[in-house]
Amino acid sequence: MIKLIATDVDGTLVEDGTCRINPEYFTVIQQLRELGIQVAAASGRQADSLLSLFEPVRDKMFFISNNGGVIGTSSRILFVANMDETLLQKLLEDCKAFPDCYLLLSAAEESYYLEGCPEDFVHLITEEYRFGAEPVKDWKSLPPIVKAAIYHDPALPHPARVLIEPWRGRLTGVVSGREWVDFIGPGVSKGRALREIMESLEVSAEEIMVFGDQMNDLPMMEQAKHSFTVGGAREEVKAAAAHVTASMQEDGVLQVLKNLVKNKGEFT
Repeated sequence: MIKLIATDVDGTLVEDGTCRINPEYFTVIQQLRELGIQVAAASGRQADSLLSLFEPVRDKMFFISNNGGVIGTSSRILFVANMDETLLQKLLEDCKAFPDCYLLLSAAEESYYLEGCPEDFVHLITEEYRFGAEPVKDWKSLPPIVKAAIYHDPALPHPARVLIEPWRGRLTGVVSGREWVDFIGPGVSKGRALREIMESLEVSAEEIMVFGDQMNDLPMMEQAKHSFTVGGAREEVKAAAAHVTASMQEDGVLQVLKNLVKNKGEFT
């Protein structure tokens, strides 16, 4: 029987950068909890964005935010992995070489962007993603940071390789969507965060389902026997998944979850 479900958000449940979710997900999450199945949303997003997205069922879920940098529930933080301050400052210096990219730094409970960022970027993070983000004049005197997210215009070539390769082995850089490259501490990932929850709940790989679509979902998918990706996912993710379901636009994840409820938590 399945005891835990962990799912990515952007590109898997909703369109990238939106909070428009099929309300049937709230019904099925309630039904899963009534069957004794735990549910975790795992995302590069900050916790406040996830709490807003899942408002009707937020008290019934775990939240893995900041690509594994923070684990929590609606009422408390369970785990935080802060970045090394010296490495973070060097990363911020390196990012100055990319004038078409904009930074969003996230602490455990708050996010920050530089004053003077374009209005469309500010609108995206505060109104679309619904991050509780504050403008700052500089990066000095901020609280400990768990994630540095670098946004780029999706119409331009993806800068992931140029950004990530120089930091390999020192920080974990991941593609978190068509617009974002995220940096977190070494060893931090959705997979590591999911293992923390699995160990706490004493759940095995055979007892969980995982859903994702991007490269940052691979460490999480590796923890589960029943790993799914959606139609439209990256080819590398499709190759790694045990199953491919319908696309996000067709609510592929919802179809799988409704079938699981129908079968009382048994996956066949």
